[in-house]
Amino acid sequence: MIQLPDDIKIEEMPIEKRYKSVTAGLIRRIKILYDAIYEKYGEDGLDLIRDVGKKYGLEIAQRAKKRVKSTDLEAVALYVIRIFNTLRGNGKVVEFSDKRVVIRVWECPYPWETPEVCEAHTQMEKTLVETLGNNLCYRISKSIPKGDPYCDHIIEYKEPAKNA
Repeated sequence: MIQLPDDIKIEEMPIEKRYKSVTAGLIRRIKILYDAIYEKYGEDGLDLIRDVGKKYGLEIAQRAKKRVKSTDLEAVALYVIRIFNTLRGNGKVVEFSDKRVVIRVWECPYPWETPEVCEAHTQMEKTLVETLGNNLCYRISKSIPKGDPYCDHIIEYKEPAKNA
C-alpha cells in the first residue's frame, strides 16, 4: 500500500469490491489491446495473441502442477472452472462425465465481439489443458462472437489416432 502523510486519509475499499473493480478493469484493458492488435495487424496480430496465450498457458500450467495432483479430466476441468470463476465468468457446467466436461458460458467476462480474437485468446486455456492433462484437448463448440447464444468450452479426451 502507498503510505500517506498522517494528516491525509483515503477511504479503504473492501477487498471484494477492490478485487471486482481491478479484475473488471484489467479484463477490459486486455479486450481493448487485443482488439487493437487485430485491427492494426490482422492475421499477424492474431498470431501474436496466440503466442501470448500459449506462453501464459504454459506459465499457468507450471504453477498449477503444484495444485493439480492428477492429470485426469476431472482435476484439470475443475482447475479451469476455478479460473473461470476467478474471472467472474457467468455460466454453468452442462456436462461432467468421465469422458468430457462442457462449461457453458452465457456472458463472457471480456466480452469478445470478433470470433478470430476470441479463438486466439483461448489459446491460453487450450495450452493449459493440453499441458496439464494426460491426453486431454480443449475446444469451443459454440461461440457468442460467432452468433451462438452461449459459448461451450469443452474439455475431453483426444480421439485415438486411426491407423491408415
